[in-house]
Amino acid sequence: MNNVGLKQNGRFYYGWIMVVVGFLMMLLAYVGSVSITSVFVIPVTEDLGVGRTQFTLYTTILTIFSVLVTAYFGKRMAKGNIRLIVFISALCSVGGYLLLANAGSIYWFYIGAILLGIGFSNCTVLPISIIINNWFGGKIRGTVMGATFIGSGLGGLLLLPILNSVIQASGWRMGYYTLAGIFALVAVVSVLAIVKTPEEKGFVRMGETEGETSVETEKKGMMIKEAMRTPMFWLIAATATLTVFGSSAILFNSAPFFIQVGFSTQTAAMIASFNLGMLAVGKVVIGFLSDKLGTKFGSVFAALIFGLQFVFLALTPLNPHVFVWGAVICYGIGGGGITVCPPLLVNALFGEKDYGNIVAAMNMATNLGGAFGGMIAAAVYDITGSYVAFWWMAAAAMVLVMIIRLACFQMRKKYNY
Repeated sequence: MNNVGLKQNGRFYYGWIMVVVGFLMMLLAYVGSVSITSVFVIPVTEDLGVGRTQFTLYTTILTIFSVLVTAYFGKRMAKGNIRLIVFISALCSVGGYLLLANAGSIYWFYIGAILLGIGFSNCTVLPISIIINNWFGGKIRGTVMGATFIGSGLGGLLLLPILNSVIQASGWRMGYYTLAGIFALVAVVSVLAIVKTPEEKGFVRMGETEGETSVETEKKGMMIKEAMRTPMFWLIAATATLTVFGSSAILFNSAPFFIQVGFSTQTAAMIASFNLGMLAVGKVVIGFLSDKLGTKFGSVFAALIFGLQFVFLALTPLNPHVFVWGAVICYGIGGGGITVCPPLLVNALFGEKDYGNIVAAMNMATNLGGAFGGMIAAAVYDITGSYVAFWWMAAAAMVLVMIIRLACFQMRKKYNY
């Protein structure tokens, strides 16, 4: 259905409820899984007597396990009961954070990371991308996707200072108890509100383009096995990996970095929360630009601005009070593409025929970058005493991302669907 509005056939369109649900899941589950890690780095490492590389290894285990989980659940979410999968996965994260809260050594973190990986994969980008694609067509999909993923930005802005205050007042263990409670709330939201398709509520997909409505019998595009035989698939997956390689380094190390360049603990946490809060702007901007100017423009523009952010971070030690705000603004705008662009790229390059499985594969590629970026950045710090060398490395990676995405859209022209 081409018309876009709050109602469809006189009834409030339930797809907008799904946007709110997705927003809450990103606010609670995405932020609760990865975005808050940086405020725990110093208190946990000092209390347990471990290095930052040892600590961030748990995030590597978390994201690697989330890759394995995505490989298993991607097809099942596309065809099965998303509500049940999300509910059970959220409870796994509750258990994971209870383990962390009671950790007697760093090895408890490594065990808890397995449970947290299940929750991160199955409560955030993967189910939300499938749900939003089911409810909204190409006329509005990018904007809606961006609005839904705003949750991870606003969640960081709200939860990071709250958790930092909890840690300062009651210790890092209470911080993890708080996160366990947050995931319990995710479980409740999933049971009460998740509905996979419009048909289940008596609606049809809103905002479809002419190309989407012209073929009623069969969706256009590639099956995942066909897609995986093209260089386009592996190259676009590499861009997802490279982007999150840099992003995860910021999520896991931003507060320690800001402390290193001269800010107080509270100010560093506040800047880190602003960093995440700016994503609320960036996700809408990138989604809107992708709808109006095309996914190619939106994805390349996001990579350009995100790359500039690493340049500002590398320059921050020279003048922290000037360059840090350039980094915050560019992270917010460019970082909006981290979650918004991959599902839109899947739709633009491979079509809708096997969207759920291909977007699950891209989610795996995204998580793969998250598995190593934070740990490598921490290792660079442990070796050199600074994060600057890593920021330059990440800036160069984003130049490569821009080139690859442009090349993939050129390759797309030879496929007829």
